[in-house]
Amino acid sequence: MEGNFVDYQHIGKSTKRIDVIPKVTGKAKFVGDIKIPGMLYGKILWSALGHAKIKRIETDPAKRLPGVKAVITWKDVPRHAYCPAGHPYPDDSPQDMYILDKTVRFLGDPVAAVAAESKEIAQKALGLIKVEYEELPLILSPEEALKENAPEIHEGTKNICGQHSYEFGNVLGGFKNADLIIEDEFRTPIVQHCPIENHASLAYLDNDARLIVHSATQIPFHLRRILSQVLGMPMGKIKVIKSYVGGGFGGKEDVCQEPINAVLALTTGNPVLLEFSREEEMVSTRTRHSMILELKSGVMKNGELVARELKVLSNTGAYAAHGHCVVYNIDAQFPVLYPTPNISFAGLSVYTNMPIASAMRSYGISQYNFAMESHMDNIAQRLGMDPLDLRLKNICKLGYRDPQAYFSVNSCGIEECLNKGKELSNWVVKRGQKSNGIKKRGLGMACLSYASSTYPYNAELSGARIKMNEDGSATLFIGSAEIGQGNDTIMAQIAAEELGIDVESIHVIAVDTDLCPIDMGAYASRQSSVCGMAVKKAGVKCRKAITGFVGSLFNRDPEDLLVKYGVIYDGLTGESLISVKDAAMKAHYTKGNSVTIDHEAYFSPGNNPLAFGAVFAEVEVDTGTGKVEVEKIWALHDSGKILNYQAAEGQVHGGVSMGFAYGTSEQLLIDKNTGRVLNGNLLDYKMPTILDVPPVDVTFVETIEPSSAYGNKALGEPPCISVAPAVRNAVLNAIGVAYNEIPLTPEKILLHLKRTVL
Repeated sequence: MEGNFVDYQHIGKSTKRIDVIPKVTGKAKFVGDIKIPGMLYGKILWSALGHAKIKRIETDPAKRLPGVKAVITWKDVPRHAYCPAGHPYPDDSPQDMYILDKTVRFLGDPVAAVAAESKEIAQKALGLIKVEYEELPLILSPEEALKENAPEIHEGTKNICGQHSYEFGNVLGGFKNADLIIEDEFRTPIVQHCPIENHASLAYLDNDARLIVHSATQIPFHLRRILSQVLGMPMGKIKVIKSYVGGGFGGKEDVCQEPINAVLALTTGNPVLLEFSREEEMVSTRTRHSMILELKSGVMKNGELVARELKVLSNTGAYAAHGHCVVYNIDAQFPVLYPTPNISFAGLSVYTNMPIASAMRSYGISQYNFAMESHMDNIAQRLGMDPLDLRLKNICKLGYRDPQAYFSVNSCGIEECLNKGKELSNWVVKRGQKSNGIKKRGLGMACLSYASSTYPYNAELSGARIKMNEDGSATLFIGSAEIGQGNDTIMAQIAAEELGIDVESIHVIAVDTDLCPIDMGAYASRQSSVCGMAVKKAGVKCRKAITGFVGSLFNRDPEDLLVKYGVIYDGLTGESLISVKDAAMKAHYTKGNSVTIDHEAYFSPGNNPLAFGAVFAEVEVDTGTGKVEVEKIWALHDSGKILNYQAAEGQVHGGVSMGFAYGTSEQLLIDKNTGRVLNGNLLDYKMPTILDVPPVDVTFVETIEPSSAYGNKALGEPPCISVAPAVRNAVLNAIGVAYNEIPLTPEKILLHLKRTVL
């Protein structure tokens, strides 16, 4: 529904993306499109073993190859331990990584790097580097990593990256008083982000010997800070420029290859472009954590949940990155969706010799939500209760404040999402239909809550600067990163709304760490609420400056003046006084009374607005082959006031396709003996195409969130969260058999059917 609560000029309108023309015409320059005279090309030599010490490395033959300008190993780089995760400073992240190290911990760790005059020469040079390894014990599962006397991947850690636990109420007492106790174990796979643009960076020294880094990153300011840390350079000697980004999804929320590239540029004195191939992207960047989740619930016969327990074992791979914080996010959000008087949580993030797991869209909530929402259907099946009714009985309500006092629910449309989805999907009729023959039809659903921003765990800050030009246009400087989600367009809409001018008159400059105010990054679905508020505050300051100047020109009270559609009016009489264009010109050039309209503002939130949603999925299961055909998906979201309907629908469609893939096909396959990725390309890694994704019906249930600029809440991550459990629950409805592991591939379903039914 496209209803407005306030008569806005730009907010709530389907404004065309401001970057659409350069992107569709090919004029947009991504990192790989930038060419600088004297530019070299970087390549990385990756480890040949999953866990080993480098005994000897011979680089002289590579250095002698004509066209090679530098070869670096762990001996040639600063040795400063760091965490690559884009967390706000200060953080408690394990500092367990080096630019290059003499110990490799997974098949994909960097061993050496080359800068050469061409990619071909650089690749040839890699083949000339000889490495002698001392092989170390390999650990490829979290269960193995936690065994007594298991070899440590990082010394002194006992292979534990992080752990969190709590209990509220009396969980044992709650279980004792329950009519029924249901226990389930769920498993989720390792998956890849698969952005259309692979990781890339360009590093060089400018005329002042400052390090300039162009990067396809979600975290420009954290990238600058971490480069300063690992290189031992003053932060003021480093500038990061975020180029166009071809998708991130959390995979570019880490500092990945930029430190290596920076060392190559510093070593050669030349610009160096380092681009990953698709295979490198799949193996050596970041993944979503695979998890084992154990849920135990005490429930009364009427469906009331009286006690809940969740245990999480998360595989963070070879390095911590975001590992401990992903578990912490599950810890924080576990109590919210179904408030229960007695609740406990215990989570472990564990090192293995697997590809590095880190941030990925929804930051652990997709894994938890698959388990929790599947568990809810298992409970409903045991009770003989409609799973939708079970949720409505226990769902979070307006005014809820969780026992950890992290979240308070100030806007909530989850019940409307559920009831509207029930109507749209024809729930009652379709759930009651029985399928004859080999093909069985089913209808399932799942719901979600999601908290945006990282308050109160980390610093949350975003800034914006608006400079009005003499012609009445304005330049908006923001540090928040456009990564394909429409951030620049939304911020331009907000600036235009507050200034009372057209969106086309807003020129966005983002992100140059020299020019733009600081922002924590594109993650946690935070940008429209955190950066959006900063832009609004800067816009209000500029509007007051304009009306103050015009008030002095026309002897009017500035408080009575309105600015809309490029014109300044007397709000009391409706009289049109002057255009913004003419007012801006006069403000800058009136002799003796000139005014500069240039203001900056910052915002740091004091809460985490909670978005809610529900997904309904209709499936057909071929019990002869195990194939699950998803016929249709209904996605309903309470993301507060929708700022741009077209952009919002795009976010939902993209998120649904990602959640659909997570539930039905995607999985990074790892050799159980070597740790080698077996399907590190887009042919073998089963990412669905547009022809595979089912039709999606999008509905927005709009509420007003009082803590945000216009009542808006998170929408970047929520759409991917509940699709997998909705599909899984539809399969349960179709065949009557619960399956607690994704992806739901034909092989798994068929094998499960044979074990349990046939």
